[in-house]
Amino acid sequence: MSIHIHRIYTRAGDGGLTALAGGVQVSKSSLEVESYGESDELISFLGVVRAYATDPRTRPNAKIAAETDEIFRKIQNILYEAGALLASAKSPTTDAASYDATADVRVTFLENRIDRYREMFDAIDGFTIPGDCMLGAHAHVARTVCRRWERVLVRRNELSPIEPWVLAFANRLSDYLFAYTRWITAHLSTHEELWRGSGKKNEG
Repeated sequence: MSIHIHRIYTRAGDGGLTALAGGVQVSKSSLEVESYGESDELISFLGVVRAYATDPRTRPNAKIAAETDEIFRKIQNILYEAGALLASAKSPTTDAASYDATADVRVTFLENRIDRYREMFDAIDGFTIPGDCMLGAHAHVARTVCRRWERVLVRRNELSPIEPWVLAFANRLSDYLFAYTRWITAHLSTHEELWRGSGKKNEG
């Protein structure tokens, strides 16, 4: 699909309305706009992670830089695909009851990466406290933005169904980002601080 942006401002949205793909006017506070706005925010945060991982001044090493650049670029492109669907007023082409995430390459590619990372770290019995590594901390921010996006998607889907793969992808992406942070920690042999609840010793 070819996108042409000829003007930066149009003044058409000054009153708080915008048009979905197809011309339907909605409030900028609507779930439709919030859902694709959240995907746009997530794309940007993933860009921060990718830039930090690949910039020669901040990248941890060449392996992490190459892995992050390849996978995060792919994720960002899939998110643009999701955003385009969310910006449309069209009904979903796939029924949720017949959707099979195990046959969706957008979802399984994340699962395969999670399984690959999982081989590098042990299970944990607490919650990770972000901040031991700058790259991992940025990825944790992206993970929480992804969870927020997913919550918006669920609210929108409850009112008007969306493509089921978008929901599945959002759910799996947050799992992937968690696995990515743990892969980074394991790969760099960085200390991982854990929160196990009050009264318990919190350490990695």
